[in-house]
Amino acid sequence: MYGRHPLTGSLEINAAESITDDDRSRKMQELDRATLPPPLDATRRSWLLEPPQPKTKKYVDLGCILVSRKIFLWTLGTVLVTSFLAGSITMIVRHAPHHKQREPKPDNYTVALRKALMFFNAQKSGKLPEHNNVTWRGDSCLQDGKDQTGGFHKDLVGGYYDAGDATKFNFPMSYAMTMLSWSVIEYSAKYKAAGELDHVKELIKWGADYFLKTFNSSADTIDVMVGSGHDDHYCWMRPEDIDTERIVTPCYDSCSHLGAEMAAALASASIVFKDNRVYSQKLVHGAKTLYKYADFVKDKNSKNQSREFYKSSLFWDELLWGGAWLYYATGNVTYLDHVTSHDMARKAGAFWNSPDYGVSSWDNKLPGAQLLLTRLRLFMSPGYPYEDILSTFHNQTGVVMCSYLPYFTRFYRTKGGLIQLNHGEPQPLQYAANAAFLAALYSDYLDAADTPGWYCGPDFYSTKVLRDFARSQIDYILGKNPQNMSYVVDFGQRYPRHVHHKGASIPKSVKKESCKGGWKWRDTKRDNPNIIVGAMVAGPEKHDGFHDLRSNYNYTEPTLAGNAGLVAALVALSGEETLESIDKNTIFSAKMAEEENSLEYTPTWVVAFICFIIVLLSLLAERGLHHLGKYLKRKKQDALFEALQKLKEELMLLGFISLMLTVSQTAIRHICVPPALVSNMFPCKKPLEEEHHAPETSHSLVFNTRHLLSTGASPDHCTNKGKVPLISVEALHHLHIFIFVLAVVHVIFCASTMVLGGARIQQWKRWEDNFKKIPSQKDASKPGHAHAHHAHAHALHELFNANHEFFKMHAGGFWRRSVVISWLRSFCKQFYGSVTKSEYIALRHGFIMTHCPTNPSFNFHKYMLRTVEMDFKKVVTISWYLWLFVVVFLLLNVGGWNTYFWLSFLPLILLLMVGAKLENIISSLAVDVCEKRNRGEQAVITPSDELFWFHRPEIVLQLVHFILFQNSFEIAFFFWILFTYGIHSCIMEKLGFLIPRLVMGVLVQVLCSYSTLPLYALVTQMGSKFKKGIFDDLVHSTLKVWLSDTRSKGESTSEARRMEIVPTIPESFNVQINEVMECDNP
Repeated sequence: MYGRHPLTGSLEINAAESITDDDRSRKMQELDRATLPPPLDATRRSWLLEPPQPKTKKYVDLGCILVSRKIFLWTLGTVLVTSFLAGSITMIVRHAPHHKQREPKPDNYTVALRKALMFFNAQKSGKLPEHNNVTWRGDSCLQDGKDQTGGFHKDLVGGYYDAGDATKFNFPMSYAMTMLSWSVIEYSAKYKAAGELDHVKELIKWGADYFLKTFNSSADTIDVMVGSGHDDHYCWMRPEDIDTERIVTPCYDSCSHLGAEMAAALASASIVFKDNRVYSQKLVHGAKTLYKYADFVKDKNSKNQSREFYKSSLFWDELLWGGAWLYYATGNVTYLDHVTSHDMARKAGAFWNSPDYGVSSWDNKLPGAQLLLTRLRLFMSPGYPYEDILSTFHNQTGVVMCSYLPYFTRFYRTKGGLIQLNHGEPQPLQYAANAAFLAALYSDYLDAADTPGWYCGPDFYSTKVLRDFARSQIDYILGKNPQNMSYVVDFGQRYPRHVHHKGASIPKSVKKESCKGGWKWRDTKRDNPNIIVGAMVAGPEKHDGFHDLRSNYNYTEPTLAGNAGLVAALVALSGEETLESIDKNTIFSAKMAEEENSLEYTPTWVVAFICFIIVLLSLLAERGLHHLGKYLKRKKQDALFEALQKLKEELMLLGFISLMLTVSQTAIRHICVPPALVSNMFPCKKPLEEEHHAPETSHSLVFNTRHLLSTGASPDHCTNKGKVPLISVEALHHLHIFIFVLAVVHVIFCASTMVLGGARIQQWKRWEDNFKKIPSQKDASKPGHAHAHHAHAHALHELFNANHEFFKMHAGGFWRRSVVISWLRSFCKQFYGSVTKSEYIALRHGFIMTHCPTNPSFNFHKYMLRTVEMDFKKVVTISWYLWLFVVVFLLLNVGGWNTYFWLSFLPLILLLMVGAKLENIISSLAVDVCEKRNRGEQAVITPSDELFWFHRPEIVLQLVHFILFQNSFEIAFFFWILFTYGIHSCIMEKLGFLIPRLVMGVLVQVLCSYSTLPLYALVTQMGSKFKKGIFDDLVHSTLKVWLSDTRSKGESTSEARRMEIVPTIPESFNVQINEVMECDNP
């Protein structure tokens, strides 16, 4: 035996016997030299001779760990060198001379913008902030809201004076604040670049805070104005010198216009201050309260309005304007539903052709409201049911923009180029400034939507044309006019010096003037001692003439509303070359608040909780189906178990469809098609737009009705190609929901039909029990079996009576055997007692005599239920041809065709046909037996496929399957439209079409459950072939008979017994049938 030496190789070990030295020496010489180990090296020798000496390493003890000294030194050195380099670079950068890049010189619009905002500082009322930056202004009207006793009836300190006087009018002030807020929402980046963002937001907050004081919690009372218009015009004194009681004018039930306008101001301001959540919500609450009041009292507004100053010519445009802003501020579609109703648009004047159509002002909000809602269509495209009216607003906005262009003569222009939107009346600049803002904003909207322009009739105009118009009007205001005068105070070299403004015309150093004492300052020809920076005066007359007279307010008085439009236009035109245009997303912040919060900024507990709930519900559903399957297997309900498996397959298919729609929606929405392909075959018939008379021009102003952005697909992808997206993401989402709802409703309806039909079939069990334990004729004839003989006789008697009634009902007399009478009777019979006891017993006997004659007590009822359960797994599925039907219906569901209405008749017609056919088969079986008797043949009911359509009983099941699916489709489509688009959706069609559809749906469901399905379960057993479900009972009964014979008589007798099992009919039954049948001989 050889071992292995751990160091030198093999060792010879012999423990069994001793070996001499000579033998050992001889054997060692015989070993192969190649197997000998090499000589030991120095290292191995050292291992054997002495213990190893460990190599000492140097460590640094840091207290908690030991670190190699070398590693420690390298690490320390690296840290020190890195720190030295970082510090050196920091010192060099900090102390080295910097060459600051000069900011680009601001353009004229930016300079004018900064000055125009200063006008609002000069108009502030109340206790002024320290940074107001208007040196000649001070605190004023600190007693506003006090009653005669000196106590505050309501704190109304604050707000803005309207113009050159000291009266506070809430109506134009609200419009001014809304315009400022709108400009901030769209052009916050430009405000920030100009260094005026904080300034303009402070101005908006000053006005919003004041508005919150002017109404109570229910807004049943709104303060219209503070001060007396007549007294204020009569007295010429600085606001700081007013110390008399100022009249507060309330409004109770006739200020719908004011409530809606103030709601617009607060709602738009809430978007500006969206980062201050508490304050923003406070503004939204106030806006909601005001709008609720405005909508409630709208019917009284036109009857009781008697305001002398700032009367609204129409209040519907304010309701449209305020509702639109509330939708943006809240994201609540209730407001969108309200403002997109056709009735609201009509009453607001969207379809009118008044001389002031398109003139935006404190009195007319329609142009602004239409542009605001056009923005929604361009960037959000909410689709149906809003698309129709939004497209109208979009088209009308285009018409308004066309009317601004110099190519058309809707509005007169002065020789200097100023558009006369007020038809030559005084104070034209505020209207021109508003139009310039709307034109510039619409141009930016189109640019942001990658749309190069719009159509005016057959002519296409680029967005540059709109901006040129806006520039021309603002340039006119800033000095490019025949007078070479800037109508904005302190802008340019020449501007009005005699502005109609009390505070600016009276020196601050002058002692308090009396009411009439200030007239001398009003009438003096000296320049105003105080420069009201940024004030845009009323402007020139219709021939470009201007008179710088303080006494003539039609030339020189500035207004809050006018300057707000100027500020908005200036910021829209400022910084054009260096800054982006509009902010597309901020205005949708309320609507998209939940959507914008990705998982990165969603609290982890929210993510975990939602995930837990979804997983829990999914597991409960899956485990519920699993345990239901185990229960069915335990109860040996194989057919229902297979139906459950089919249901799981359908759920898997739905999940796959859902996954495909979700994953592929981005790719689908980027499919671009020519506009002509998506311009017809809409589910809703497009309403004929009310006739708009175009302005009298040499060019038609009929706006092109092409949808620039009719869907929610990315405009960058399709519009640049001159095409439109194939379908929007929202439409895909709605289709996704519809497919899911359809499948769920189909499964529920099929299950309910089977349950109700099964309950009806279960009522037949008592008829089956009469034949459940019938002894055979041979057993009944044996001696000593009196009880069996009695039971057999009773069964024959029962069978005799049933067949007597059956043949008498269906084949008695000539008229009953008439084809026409038989079909009419069959059609009517399905509505009352579709299956009688006699029919059940007769058909049962015919089935047993054909398929299992050896077992007269065969449980036909149980077998029939089993076959229905087997058929259920086919009915519950949605076959490929049913999905094809859905596709065809969606294709033909064109507005005006009423496809949905006519299609609702299909399941009812098919159901009546199937019911009549099944009843007719029963009658045909009876007539067939009668004819056999007349021919001398065996008179027994014989099932046959020839009685069914195309000799195929399974066609009946397919028709029932289609009927149930189509009815489910009708109901699912109704509920989908109801909850997705509302009861008033155009897809719902008229109420006269809706009610019959629902009635027919309910009728089909009830008739199919209680009549057609039981008929189908019984009559389809009358085919030539038995169904698969018979095998269980037939095999079981045959084995039972064989086992009984084996036990009683032995194998030989059993063999003889089995030879006797042949399909024969008892002679006694044949005799009874011959006696019962009342067949007429031919």
